[in-house]
Amino acid sequence: MSAKNGFVPFALMLFLSFSGAAFSAPAKNIVLIMADDIAYDNNFGAYGARESWTPRLDQMAAEGMTFEQAYSTPKCTPSRVKLMTGRSGIRNYIGFGSLASSEITFAHMLKQAGYKTHVAGKWQLDAKGGTPTRQAGFDSWLLWNTASGLGSRYWEPSFDVNGTFTTYGKDDFGPDLCVQSILEFIEQNREGPFLVYYPMLLVHGPFVTTPDSDVRDRKDSQENFKDMIRYMDKCVGKVIDGLEAMGLADDTVVFFCSDNGTNRALSYESFGKIVDGKKGIPHDRGTHSPMFVRCPGTVPAGMRCADILDFSDVLPTLADIGNAELPEAELDGRSFWPQCRGEPGKPREWIFQYYWPKSWSWIPDELGEDELIWVHNQKYKLHGNGLFYDIVNDREELSPIPAEQFTAEQKEVYALFKKAIASMPETNPAYKKKVK
Repeated sequence: MSAKNGFVPFALMLFLSFSGAAFSAPAKNIVLIMADDIAYDNNFGAYGARESWTPRLDQMAAEGMTFEQAYSTPKCTPSRVKLMTGRSGIRNYIGFGSLASSEITFAHMLKQAGYKTHVAGKWQLDAKGGTPTRQAGFDSWLLWNTASGLGSRYWEPSFDVNGTFTTYGKDDFGPDLCVQSILEFIEQNREGPFLVYYPMLLVHGPFVTTPDSDVRDRKDSQENFKDMIRYMDKCVGKVIDGLEAMGLADDTVVFFCSDNGTNRALSYESFGKIVDGKKGIPHDRGTHSPMFVRCPGTVPAGMRCADILDFSDVLPTLADIGNAELPEAELDGRSFWPQCRGEPGKPREWIFQYYWPKSWSWIPDELGEDELIWVHNQKYKLHGNGLFYDIVNDREELSPIPAEQFTAEQKEVYALFKKAIASMPETNPAYKKKVK
């Protein structure tokens, strides 16, 4: 809207002053789904699997946006903390199973913007006197692995339900109860806006049969894992079907991602060859996450985006969707909501990763035994110890490029990545305190 010669009529000035919200898109409902332990190349048809086990997620991709270069961290807790806070773990990671009580989450942020908030699934963030669920910004929850207790996550599960530890029957399956909890919350808050965070129980071990398996007591982990992926896919489909049935699909942005790569004890076909899982390893298959975004009428169908993004980008993206104010904290992400809508946005040149493993036993010797940092883009990767890789042609990072063999392009990228590392803190205060 403009006026000739910079003149704005008085009536229009009043309109602009008192109805600023009219120029912002209405806040959308948000459903953020994060699977547990599955790499982007693990039988997702949308990423080229010859044998797809995920028809509903493939449909979600066809109906929305597929991000080809989305990255978690190699392990569950640092991914969850980064996802929820928009901050690199070098700033705020305090140890496995913990979320610092001082952190502001996307649930806090969206509550301030008028959202009702709910979380169902795996929590595992209460260890070491960490953040109780009720202080993480959620109005209600059904969660496995909180300070209230543990128990099973699958058959005959136990959950913290709004502060009450509850054990269900032997024929109850945990993922079904999570979906039921989510759909009930959405039904009760259908006037919106609402945030549902669904950190899935699936497909993390133990590897069990599902209600759709042909037998209940099968002990074959590999076969059970296949059934678990299919059931994960089914659970996502149930949530989307529920939104459709309630007439909320066009008003709800649904995200799907994964917290890290596939379990190292398992194997799967990836681009024509059988590979082992890389969970816990700071390589491509340990951190490369699926990322689908669906909102009919807002997110164009069948789109793919090659821009690189990581989990710190989720919080500012949710802020964009919810017209919410960003937390007063040192954030590391940038919104990819424009790309979701088919616009150019402001793509990153690189992402910075930080990893303080729970155990060092699975870390390649050449990366050392200390805090691990690295920077990468779609083509190259630089570790903090100087190892530089072409990750398009060397996904396993077996052959670092010697400096004397750098091309002009590689010299330029190497220098950019060195500056990126220098722009971040040198160490995590919590780690520094731990090793003293």
